This record gives sequence, structure tokens and C-alpha cells, in this order.
Amino acid sequence: MTDFVTLSLMPDARPEPSAAAEELTIRQRLVDAALATATDHGIARMSMADVARRAGLSRQTLYRYFPSKDALVATVVLSETAVLVEQITAATVDLDDPLEALRASIHAALVGLRTHPLLDRLLSTEPDSLVPILTTDSGPVVVHVRAIVESIVAERTPELTDDPVGRRRFADIVARLLVSYAVNAPDDPPEVVADYVASFLVLGALHGGGSGNAGPGEPEPARGASTP
Repeated sequence: MTDFVTLSLMPDARPEPSAAAEELTIRQRLVDAALATATDHGIARMSMADVARRAGLSRQTLYRYFPSKDALVATVVLSETAVLVEQITAATVDLDDPLEALRASIHAALVGLRTHPLLDRLLSTEPDSLVPILTTDSGPVVVHVRAIVESIVAERTPELTDDPVGRRRFADIVARLLVSYAVNAPDDPPEVVADYVASFLVLGALHGGGSGNAGPGEPEPARGASTP
């Protein structure tokens, strides 16, 4: 029988963490430290030295992963947007009905945006640094939210599945509405906003955006007019 002393002298059989895994760990530490520092002090006052100190790493290590403050902030925004997308996806995973799925996704997005500590601070203290990140067409927030809404519509709304242009327009409207509410939140609670917006958009989408049954280039019949 192998005794305790023999076991203690045996080399550790656990695999050493790979270099790639270690790189990801260091990178995540830096991103987490940047998020915490920006939440405490804002983006304008956040320094690379503060981030390195909070992460327990040297400034040389920080600059090896992120050559500039702008690059670090962009990564933080991407990381937090990915978290938001995960929350939206999780909220709709068991929902097949398009209205319920859209309502749940809008609600999850509104709650995630409204309760985000960094977003809340920036809206209060330095909105000028936040608005370009949120509202730029090619920015990560609009792009990622639009993509997840487009995916939900494609999977749960057959009427729009074969119309990629309409599907993208629909998703773009939803993404921009969510960003607008994030920047200037309405008085109504998120569940009320989500219910109204989802109902309004789904009803409009399912009825062809108000185009009625008129074919391409054909005028719509006047209200109250009978059709042959």
C-alpha cells in the first residue's frame, strides 16, 4: 500500500495551466480592474497606472496587453456588451412566442442597462464620453444588441424570416430604442416599457409594417373602401 510519505514525494500529476489560459486570465484581470476603476472614478479620471495597481500587475504588463487607454476602454465596453447579450439570450431561451420573446429580451436589456454601475456613473458625471460608445452605428452596443434581436426574430417570427431587409430594420429599431432608453430612461418601469414596445413592434411587423395587402407598386385601399 502506498503510504502518505510516498504520495507526498510523487510529482504533482495535475496539468500545468497552458500559456494561452494564463494569458486570458491576465487579460481578464486587467479588464475587470479597468471596469472597477472606471466605475469608481469615471473614464476621464481613470489612469493606466490605477488599473495596473488594482489588477496587481505592472504597467509594463498592462501596456503589453493594451497599448492605450482607448484600447482598454473599448475592450471593457465589448466585454460588458457580451454580458448584456448573454442576459438577453438567457431571458428568451425557453420562449417560442415572438411577442413574449421580444418582451423578455427588451425587459432584460432595459434592466441590464439601467442597473449597470458604470453606465449609471457615466450618465451622471460624464455623459459626453458615453454617448458615442452607445449611439455610434458601428459601436459594439448597437451592433451586438441588433444582432441578438435579429436572431430572435429569425427564429421565432416566421413571417419575417424570409425578409432579411425587414428583419434587420426591425432589429435596428429595437436596438436604437433600447439605447435611447438607456441614455434617457423614461419614468415607467422596465416591464411596462417592454410590454408596450414589444406589442407595438410585433403587431406592426406581423402586419407588414402597415403595408396592408397591396403588392409592390400598388396603392393601398382607402380606409373603409371595399376591395373587389
